[in-house]
Amino acid sequence: MPQWDPNQYLAFAQERTQPAVDLVQRIPLSAPRTIIDIGCGPGNSTQVLLQRYPGAHLVGLDNSAEMIAQARADFPDLEWRLAEAATFAETERYDIVFSNAVFQWIPKHGELLPRLFAAVKPGGVFAFQVPANQQAPLHQSLERAAAGPEWEKHFPPGGRVFHYPKVPVYYDLLAPRAAKLELWETTYYHLLASHQALLEWYRGTGLRPFLQWLPDDAARARFEGEVLEGCRKDYPLQGDGRLLFPFRRLFCLATKP
Repeated sequence: MPQWDPNQYLAFAQERTQPAVDLVQRIPLSAPRTIIDIGCGPGNSTQVLLQRYPGAHLVGLDNSAEMIAQARADFPDLEWRLAEAATFAETERYDIVFSNAVFQWIPKHGELLPRLFAAVKPGGVFAFQVPANQQAPLHQSLERAAAGPEWEKHFPPGGRVFHYPKVPVYYDLLAPRAAKLELWETTYYHLLASHQALLEWYRGTGLRPFLQWLPDDAARARFEGEVLEGCRKDYPLQGDGRLLFPFRRLFCLATKP
C-alpha cells in the first residue's frame, strides 16, 4: 500500500467527502449506537457520520499511520484504530459498518465483503461506496503508461493495484445475506481549475503507489506528464478555462435481517 499524505488527499476535501455525505443520508437508521468507519482516512467521512449520529460511539479504522495521526489531531474525542481493513475480523458487532472509497485497494472481495457484513448487528446496515471510474480516460491513461516499456520494470510484475468487481458480483455476494439490498451509481462532475489540478487530484489517490515505486522525482515528473498527455484531449477546457472531471461511484446499502 502507498504511504498516504493527508494534506494531498484533503486538497479536494469537499469533492472526496460529498459521496460519504450522500451515502450517510440514505442509511435507514435513526439512532444507531455503534458505528465503525472502515478505511476512515483522515476522518472526513467519520465526521460526516458523527454529524448525523452525534449520540453514537464511532470507531475509525485505517492502515495508514499518517491518516490516523491526522484524524486523531482533528477529532481527538473519537476512537481511532491503526489496522488493516483487508484482514478485519472482529467479534464485536456494529449497527453500521461503513466504508468510503476503500475496497478498490483490496483484493478478494468475495472474502472481504461477507466478513464485513458479518460484523453488522441484526437490523443494522452495511453501507459503502467505491469508485466505478475504471473506464475514465484518466484511469485508462494511467494503465497504458504503467504498461509502457519505460515504466513497466518499476512496478510489481503482474500486480493489480486496483480491484473493481462488477455490480452483479456485489449483488451475488450480499443479496443472499441481506434483508434488503440497494445498489446505485452516481456520476459527480468535479470542476477543476486546470489540467494540472487533474494531476493534483490523482496524486492524492490512484497515482500514489505508482509514483512511490519510481526511483526519483525526475522519473515521477516524466511519468505524470505521460499520464496527463495520454488523456488531455478527453478533458477539454470549458469556456471559462476550467475543466469538468466526471467521476462515477457505486453505492451500496445492505440491511441485516
